[in-house]
Amino acid sequence: MIELMIDLYTIVALFVFGSALGSFAAASVWRLRAAQLRADTAAGEQVTKEDAAQVKRLNDTSRTVTRDRSLCLHCGRQLAWYDMIPVVSWLATKGRCRTCKQPIGRMELWAEVLLGTGFVVSYMAWPFEFTPLGIVLFVLWLVALVVLAIHWMYDAKWFLLLDTLTWSLLAIAVLYVGLSLADVPNDALTGEVLALGYTLAVLPGFYGLLYVISRGAWVGLGDVKLLVPFALMLPSWEHGVLLVFLANLIGCVVLLPLMLKNKLERGTRVPFGPFLIVAFVVTFLFGQRILDFYLSAMLF
Repeated sequence: MIELMIDLYTIVALFVFGSALGSFAAASVWRLRAAQLRADTAAGEQVTKEDAAQVKRLNDTSRTVTRDRSLCLHCGRQLAWYDMIPVVSWLATKGRCRTCKQPIGRMELWAEVLLGTGFVVSYMAWPFEFTPLGIVLFVLWLVALVVLAIHWMYDAKWFLLLDTLTWSLLAIAVLYVGLSLADVPNDALTGEVLALGYTLAVLPGFYGLLYVISRGAWVGLGDVKLLVPFALMLPSWEHGVLLVFLANLIGCVVLLPLMLKNKLERGTRVPFGPFLIVAFVVTFLFGQRILDFYLSAMLF
């Protein structure tokens, strides 16, 4: 009974914490967009009036690190604490600014709900024991989820995987691998390193080859870079193959109905990053279970 109550408290706390970080992730997407457009402008690239208008409020020169508070992108009103309660505030205002009544957007709500849910599912499906090392790896995984959420939203909205986020994820992955290998016995270390090499060959290696052959027509360079930290955090090349399969399966499930309804044409540009991210999360948390089920079904 006591353990059940502890688990319940942990689940609630993780959902609340994840939802709060989901709100942070959604706000970070807009800040990153403003920074990206400023960099594009400085480099002499063309920025559309629509893109500039979306982040106009975030480019206010009076905003500093200490004064970089969340605000309404339409009217510029600084949001109060009660405007930023995860999920609750969005539902209370029906997704609109209290002042100008303009829609806030559903991305913020989905970010809060899905990241909170992701934290809970990660806890319930964590594939390792919660030893001291396991807890550290779990925290690193949660940090990675936040970065992945930002990556997902940015690519889904603007068809771009930012190198800044990929490098951040790579740093997390390197730390994750370093801690994991530190706990591996010396006689098994060589096998673990070889397995890591095989996974790198299956994921970024294969996609990198596709990128070179197609000259970027089949797969983007951003996708290839993103697969490097994914490969580092997966336990085997079989998981890498599963990730590729799931990413394409999810893409087909999402896109085929749109094509059949003529809402999406064959030549329409579609970001593949979100499919890779979802497939990676599923593979990391449930990959071994899926592979075991597949092997048992094939054998029997």
